[in-house]
Amino acid sequence: MIEVQKKVLLIDNDPQCNSTSIIGATSKQNTLYSLLSQETISDQCNLSDFISTTPFEKLWCLPNSLDSSGNSLFFTQNFPDSLFYLRNKIRNQAIEKFDYTIIDCPPTLDTPLGMALCASDAIIIPVEVGSMHSIDGLNHVLELVSAMQQFNPELTFLKLVMNKADRRTAISKAMITEIQENYPEKYFETILPICTAVQQAEYLRKTLFSHAPTINMISTYKSLAKELIEVTK
Repeated sequence: MIEVQKKVLLIDNDPQCNSTSIIGATSKQNTLYSLLSQETISDQCNLSDFISTTPFEKLWCLPNSLDSSGNSLFFTQNFPDSLFYLRNKIRNQAIEKFDYTIIDCPPTLDTPLGMALCASDAIIIPVEVGSMHSIDGLNHVLELVSAMQQFNPELTFLKLVMNKADRRTAISKAMITEIQENYPEKYFETILPICTAVQQAEYLRKTLFSHAPTINMISTYKSLAKELIEVTK
């Protein structure tokens, strides 16, 4: 997306902070954890004070901290008001300053995910092709999206992304067919295959672009980005 001159903000909403470390965000004292902490939640904030630069032009990151799980009790005690904490802090400023804001969420159906859904216009759901458990997880997330629309009527299910596909196996082929039949027009045509270089990059905490910039998988990701831009015009 940044290669077609789109300004992108990546928000790391996962306590594991993988996006923060992999994307190479410049370290800042201010993080998503401090933005949403009990001590600062009622304060007005300038989003720019919490955004870090990255090695990539036109890509910025709102980093997270490993301490962010410490906010969980605070969020639970203040539910459902806490669902709007992230929206109130970042939405208007993000819309004004960026073409796209992507919130990276953990694979758990908890309050931080609910906060992200309240702050968002749409959700993209990755589905691991090759594991039937991912279909069950998809249906649970769709149920959550439906429930969250009472808090955020603007929220829509955009599309799902089929990920880690191995077309050599019968289970991957069967799952691709099942998804295409059961979720018509609700999946990206670009299917992300299983790729050793991606696994290596994750292990080394690098982006694929820096680890293997000439690999064919790069063009697959670019194809997915073009689809996303087209569907959100």
